[in-house]
Amino acid sequence: MLKWIAVPLVLLSSAAHAGPVEDCAQDRDLDRRLRGCTERILQFPSDATAYFNRGTAYLNQGELDRAIADHTKVIQLDGWYAAAYLHRGAAYERKAQFERAIADYGKAIDINPRYAAAYAARAAAYLKVRNTAPAERDAERAVNLEPLDTGFLDTRAHVYEALGRTQDAIADYRQVLSMDPSVESAIEGLKRLRTSPSNQTAFPR
Repeated sequence: MLKWIAVPLVLLSSAAHAGPVEDCAQDRDLDRRLRGCTERILQFPSDATAYFNRGTAYLNQGELDRAIADHTKVIQLDGWYAAAYLHRGAAYERKAQFERAIADYGKAIDINPRYAAAYAARAAAYLKVRNTAPAERDAERAVNLEPLDTGFLDTRAHVYEALGRTQDAIADYRQVLSMDPSVESAIEGLKRLRTSPSNQTAFPR
């Protein structure tokens, strides 16, 4: 299964109200983050970063409509917030609203043409709607921008597999596993292609 690549939380910079600021910016306890961000928003209703951090918590909890609402608010406050489009797109994608997801990923790319995570996410969404030509372009762009990212390599491998570019897919899956042997989607990809992780030996049928 292709994995969506999250972006890091944005740290709030205000020294005042340190409790909600710190809670809203931490990523270990989602409930604590939600409480801190909500308190921050009540105090500062125009704080785009607080909405963004709360929206990512909702996304991680699977509260997709709330995640969409918060990232929409971020975009209303700051139309150049590329990560908000990326995360809202991820929520739409998880709701199987693929065209909306693709549009949001495209907007993130318009804002930041070197946003590798947005290219990889859009490639995966294109693949889900069987639009393989743009999926291939986006997957290759993501890897060209960040060639050592296992998630982007894995996405490209899935695209290559869908295109029937078997040897290219095998090469990418193997590279992923050489960097992180625990990536299940790459292991399963090689099994589907009847190839072992380290050499040309076929898996037994």
